[in-house]
Amino acid sequence: MTDFQRLVDLASERLGGAALWATDEFFASKENLLKPGRGTFVPGKYTDQGKWMDGWESRRRREGDRDVCLIRLGLAGRIHGFDVDTNHFLGNAPARISVEAAFFPGYQPLDRLLAGDVVWQEILPPSPVQPGSQNLFPMDAVGPYSHLRLTIFPDGGVARFRAYGEVVPDWALLTAEHRVLDLAAVEHGGVVIGASDEFFSDRRNLLLPGVSRDMGDGWESRRRRGVGHDWAVVRLGRPGTLVRAEIDTTHFKGNFPESCSLEGCAAPDAGVSVEALANAAWIDLLPRTKLEAHTRHTFALRAEAALPAPLTHVRLNIYPDGGVARLRLFGTPAEVHASW
Repeated sequence: MTDFQRLVDLASERLGGAALWATDEFFASKENLLKPGRGTFVPGKYTDQGKWMDGWESRRRREGDRDVCLIRLGLAGRIHGFDVDTNHFLGNAPARISVEAAFFPGYQPLDRLLAGDVVWQEILPPSPVQPGSQNLFPMDAVGPYSHLRLTIFPDGGVARFRAYGEVVPDWALLTAEHRVLDLAAVEHGGVVIGASDEFFSDRRNLLLPGVSRDMGDGWESRRRRGVGHDWAVVRLGRPGTLVRAEIDTTHFKGNFPESCSLEGCAAPDAGVSVEALANAAWIDLLPRTKLEAHTRHTFALRAEAALPAPLTHVRLNIYPDGGVARLRLFGTPAEVHASW
């Protein structure tokens, strides 16, 4: 997995992403693009239109040179890279793809998005793709953007589309409505930047919205046979003062951590790099505390008077290993109008 794939998939259906419109979806629906996984293949399965495919697939184009799909990101943000996955599309993958982007504040109806006066910025020029492959396109962070146009040349099929980056919330709106927010929430810009182990499930699940669906929808490490313990580090969506935490072990019954602790640091220049925190001064927010199976725990956090600045990063330690469904870190954001 590349560095940019460790960030948030801003287009994820789970986060509200949607494929809104396409020039053609004769063989397979545009909605498949944003579904989880890499897509499946069922030999011998056909529809009235032809072979059933788990992706977006247009008919063979005899006029013109491209097909287009309009995508609304689930969360607006700065984009660091794309994964254009042509899994199972072998003799029917496009030759090239490109991506354009635009930013719209708030909801926009489809007819407005399709209007001729909308200015779309090309952020990925026409680039070749390989059939049956995860085609990865890293880039310097650009945006923020709220909508994308994926273009395929001249036609064909794409199984899945991912747009990885950093969420950029509207903090003025959020703080006008709420004084205390979950500063770790993915929709507020929180991101799990590192973990000691992700053998069973992805660390990024910790910050997803809503309750977990099952054990695979949380973060779970392998069984630790040696000394030490597992951990995950969160960069908050905005520096702030934390007042309480929720550590949820729902669905983890025979494999929940025996206990946990929380530490925080003020390292505004560290960004999304765990390595940049090597010399950070961590303070205890929650001492080692026993956990229960299949339970949502709520803990008051200790005062942060020892810190010279608002917290930017939090480390969740679990002892010795196990699974956590969700982590919520509630507090008051600082420097709301500053760049972060």
